[in-house]
Amino acid sequence: MGRFVHEAVAVDPRTGIVYQTEDREDGLIYRYLPTKRGDLHAGGRLQALALVSGAHDARNWPGEEPHLQVGEKHAVKWIDLDDVDAPNDDLRTRGFALGACRFARCEGMWMGEREVYFVSTDGGRKQIGQVFRYAPSAHEGTAKESAAPGKLELFIEPNDPERVRNPDNVTIAPWGDVILCEDTGGSDARLVGVTPEGALYTFAHARMPGEFAGATFAPDGSTLFVNIQQSGVTLAITGPWRTS
Repeated sequence: MGRFVHEAVAVDPRTGIVYQTEDREDGLIYRYLPTKRGDLHAGGRLQALALVSGAHDARNWPGEEPHLQVGEKHAVKWIDLDDVDAPNDDLRTRGFALGACRFARCEGMWMGEREVYFVSTDGGRKQIGQVFRYAPSAHEGTAKESAAPGKLELFIEPNDPERVRNPDNVTIAPWGDVILCEDTGGSDARLVGVTPEGALYTFAHARMPGEFAGATFAPDGSTLFVNIQQSGVTLAITGPWRTS
């Protein structure tokens, strides 16, 4: 499934395809197509995300022309990668040379309702974070997907530290909002909620050194479990939650 600086994965329950993030300033987004669904050890194909338009950099960093605008949907193609064991740690550079798109420190990733959310912790004009949304093709991973490709959208890029700052881990709430864990390195990290329309709100503060991490809801949706990494504690947060 590739040797690179792995961070997070999301598995599409419809197809068994595994999506993977790479935590580097010039990392890629990967897709693993298992030869046998549900049996990753049986082998498969590793691919990197590219944009049909040819735009090769999603970071929108200062001094660079922004390639992606919030809300725009871009058709995606997936590039096959060879020598995926990459003993020289060059998988991303080879992928980029083949046309793959670069992202800035992609960390958290979560599978929603037929869409994958992933976080670029250092992306954006102010380098304080982006969130992307990928909608797989109805024919994802098959020869037919080129006729109806998956779409990548820059979901949010606020460039405002008061709204969100360096998001990292991500989960999806039972009511449909995205919940982001900030990785600020300071003493006032937050959980930030994002509605499906892209509106942001502060969900919780951690007034102790450390970052929120590993947020996930209980199967019945009643409790949000989340860690504070440096402090080594796990919190259980209960509702009442919104119902829609």
